Amino acid sequence: LMDGERVQYQDDMGRAGSGFVVWDVKAPSSVVWDCLLDFQSYPQTIPTVRNVVMYTNTHLKEDYRAEKPIDFEDGTAAICKHGVPSVTRAQFALSKFKLKIAAVHKYRPHPKGDYMIFTLDPASSNMALKYAKGIWYTQSNPDGKEGHTRVWLLCELKVSRLLPQWIVDYAASRAMPRA
Repeated sequence: LMDGERVQYQDDMGRAGSGFVVWDVKAPSSVVWDCLLDFQSYPQTIPTVRNVVMYTNTHLKEDYRAEKPIDFEDGTAAICKHGVPSVTRAQFALSKFKLKIAAVHKYRPHPKGDYMIFTLDPASSNMALKYAKGIWYTQSNPDGKEGHTRVWLLCELKVSRLLPQWIVDYAASRAMPRA
């Protein structure tokens, strides 16, 4: 990190695993969070995300298909802004295979560093993906570096035994480096 490099660790996954990536960004945390909370721009900023559909978040115990898709600009979406707590629900089409998964994101500002917990929507637990959970966390001015933000992504997941091991290995090798 002191040399400007990212630090990354990932379990030798098998069918379940976890990992993290951390790096320092030369920007204030508000700018980092404006990017992380801008779900609509994920297809332009995260290479594996091909499409995003936002949903209402009124029935979080039910799967996202019980909700309504929403137009980001129509005012029905949660306010996704640095410093404003929010709960959002989105469906993502991932990778060249356009695998569709949905996640619930719970963003919370905190004086020691904001964080956002994301969990797999109940509808997205399927024959391939059984469990996923992660957290984004930011730390302002790490190691006394004014104007910088340390960004952490920690995640864990579990995939089905039905999924061929070569697909699991391929996805695991590409996921963290692209975070």
